[in-house]
Amino acid sequence: MTKKLLSKQTVLSSSIAMLALGFGLAASSQAAVIIPTKGGFSGYVNVGAGAVGVKSNMLASIVSGKVNVGEKEIDNLSDSPNSSEGGAIPALSVELSYTFASTRTQVHLGNLLEDFLSFDTSTVLGVRQDIGRAGLVGASYEQTAIDTQVWSDPYLTGAKRKDTDRTSDGFRVYWQQFMSSGLELRYTSKKIDIDDENSGQSLALSDDQRGLLDRNGDTDRFDLFYEFSSDDRHHIVTPGLSYVDRDLDGNAMANDGGIASLNYIYEHDDHWRYVLNASYSDFDMKDDNPIYGIGDSYNGYGASGTVFYTEPFGLKHWAFNATVGWYEDDHDIDFYDTSVGVFTLGMFRKF
Repeated sequence: MTKKLLSKQTVLSSSIAMLALGFGLAASSQAAVIIPTKGGFSGYVNVGAGAVGVKSNMLASIVSGKVNVGEKEIDNLSDSPNSSEGGAIPALSVELSYTFASTRTQVHLGNLLEDFLSFDTSTVLGVRQDIGRAGLVGASYEQTAIDTQVWSDPYLTGAKRKDTDRTSDGFRVYWQQFMSSGLELRYTSKKIDIDDENSGQSLALSDDQRGLLDRNGDTDRFDLFYEFSSDDRHHIVTPGLSYVDRDLDGNAMANDGGIASLNYIYEHDDHWRYVLNASYSDFDMKDDNPIYGIGDSYNGYGASGTVFYTEPFGLKHWAFNATVGWYEDDHDIDFYDTSVGVFTLGMFRKF
């Protein structure tokens, strides 16, 4: 990994597990992306593995059902999840890009480098365009790369719950290095689809009340980031503000709110680089929950740390990386409380 790699990328707080599970924590920033001056192919690959631990009453499994992250059977609807589930997870990310040098245009497929550095596992197909002093604009199609399963009826008690697939896809548009500044503006829209949405079917609720628990719908997200750096770019600080509107079919599940995030990158020397992240979020549901008779709200707290070491064991162009991340949602209704811890190790190569 060259010196430019981390000093010219910005990472905002999140954890690979939460993003893989579709929670969408604090977003990554794409500020300071550089389109190569030479035309042709470029990209990166990261190969590794890790472990995840999850406490959730709503999530069933990830990685096509290979890693269970939720209890199949629960006893009541009043308690927070009381045990941690999880296991080993893959850490494989790849991006392949092609640059048209004459027009300063780049098309890309895979997991964007800047998203890999923020542990976002969305698969994208997109295009970037350098517009000179005005900055860089881009658009992409996104689809969650790691399969996620949720409980079809998460409120079933005293019996084994059935899981069902949860998918999301959509698009992103952005303007980076806005007018030669550190500002980035971004809008992301995604559609959430749950194959067998049967929330509340096991409860004595009316059809209208069950409809309030529907988790299908759309998500709109607006992000604003600004990168500050020291003259030698050994220190880079990027605060961010985001507004998220989850317009789900069930108003008791639909919510909106804001996220404040902060990223700090420290480039110690030619070998060692450190990335520290933190985020805080505040969300309110749009209607009362028919099961509990009150409206829910929650606060989210997240932190992660990553270390990169270039040329380990003398391997040129490679970088070892290790990450520890933690995130939790603290709900007014305890049943929806969620927490995630993750640890990953990987080997990274840019080409």
